[in-house]
Amino acid sequence: MMSSNISKHSTKTTSAQDAEGGSPLFLVYGTDDLSATRKADDIVNRLCPPEEQAFGLETFDPDADLNADAVCAFLRNVTEALLTPPFLGGAKTVYVRNAPFFNPLVDPGKFSSVKEETTRLVGRLKAGLPEGVRLVLLTRAVHKATSFYKTFQSLGEVHAFDSPEKDKEIEREFIPQVEKLLAAKGITMSGEVLALFLDRAGSSLRHVTTEIEKLSLYLGDRTRVTAEDLTLMVAPIREGKFWEFADAFCTGDLAHTLRVMHRLLGQGENAVGLIINLQNRLRDMLVLADCLKRGWAHLSGGDRWRKLSWSVPPDGEALLSTLEKDPRKGNPYAATMLAAQAARFPAGRWFRWLNAAIDAQAAMTGGEAIDPAASLEIFTTRTLGELAVRHRSCSSTR
Repeated sequence: MMSSNISKHSTKTTSAQDAEGGSPLFLVYGTDDLSATRKADDIVNRLCPPEEQAFGLETFDPDADLNADAVCAFLRNVTEALLTPPFLGGAKTVYVRNAPFFNPLVDPGKFSSVKEETTRLVGRLKAGLPEGVRLVLLTRAVHKATSFYKTFQSLGEVHAFDSPEKDKEIEREFIPQVEKLLAAKGITMSGEVLALFLDRAGSSLRHVTTEIEKLSLYLGDRTRVTAEDLTLMVAPIREGKFWEFADAFCTGDLAHTLRVMHRLLGQGENAVGLIINLQNRLRDMLVLADCLKRGWAHLSGGDRWRKLSWSVPPDGEALLSTLEKDPRKGNPYAATMLAAQAARFPAGRWFRWLNAAIDAQAAMTGGEAIDPAASLEIFTTRTLGELAVRHRSCSSTR
């Protein structure tokens, strides 16, 4: 959910209300860290204007890799700050930023010592804070079944900012925000290029904002973004550079794939790693292409936005559930983009290319091993070259 979800809060159940009768407790969380951080900063600036922050604001910004003992010490320091009266009797805001300690299911929150210290903090919040003291806490994730979360929910405000995961959320909420960011920079993308951009940049608003800023600087006086611009400037977020080669290969464009391959090899990437990662992608393509052919999967929508839906019969359910990687699970947006890619070619071609990739790996690592970089280039040229030959043949008969 890209917009803030605000829980109802009580203004009478704790003695720690500020002078205006507002809530003293604010929890801001979510995987959309840019929006969450902006919201938390806005709350802090409202409670404690910049001109008052020298004496009225105490900020805690812990390291992400603290061990359990360090986390406990950190939580005790926060509790002590909450109990310290405001300077000269004014208001005081305690701001805890980026504290990944409040999910008891993952490290370091799952350690018993951290749970105990969190329980003490929650007890203090329930008992009430000194008059004029407010707590703003920013974190990436919380567990809604915990007393920690429920305390903020009942006595304060909760603002949730999660990056979209469902197709409808991305289409309805995230894409308009991206288009607004593009318009603010005076640059445009076609529907197909926008889909490619989101596929590479993901659905984190912070990351997308950074990538748009990079594109704006790169374009200079140009205003229209091309697919080639994205290849040069926007690094794919999934599986890094190995993913980039696999993605280029699955477009079927030989020249583009060779350019990407030569650049990655020139940067020191491992050819064997590239071919192994490509095999994984080709297996995904084969499964998705077969599901589309059988009618188990359905693609709809135009080039601006595609939608993937499933209607799997019992025999198909039994087959897909046995796969190590069920194509119906995971991020739905990523699955839709992969299905759109798989639909470009029949399952038989993906099957041939997968076998060829396995043979290429054997050539690289076998007893009479060929130079891996040379083997990768031969494989790429032979497989994608069949499309180029077919295209030239079709053109010559017209």
